[in-house]
Amino acid sequence: MKSPTQGAATSIHLASAPELVHVTGRYFADSKEKRSAEPSYDHAAAARLWKVSAGLVHLNGVHDRPSWT
Repeated sequence: MKSPTQGAATSIHLASAPELVHVTGRYFADSKEKRSAEPSYDHAAAARLWKVSAGLVHLNGVHDRPSWT
């Protein structure tokens, strides 16, 4: 198990590294860019999750779908 300091290291690195100022939408672990789990690339599942989540917080009709679908 990581200590709180170790657990925060990647977030702190990403927030403060000048070379990453324009990096967005990527997955990082242990301060290194990595490929996220295969299910995270399933756009149909993401759209279903968006729809269910929007309904739970009563956003129906505000954003019918996320921009990345």
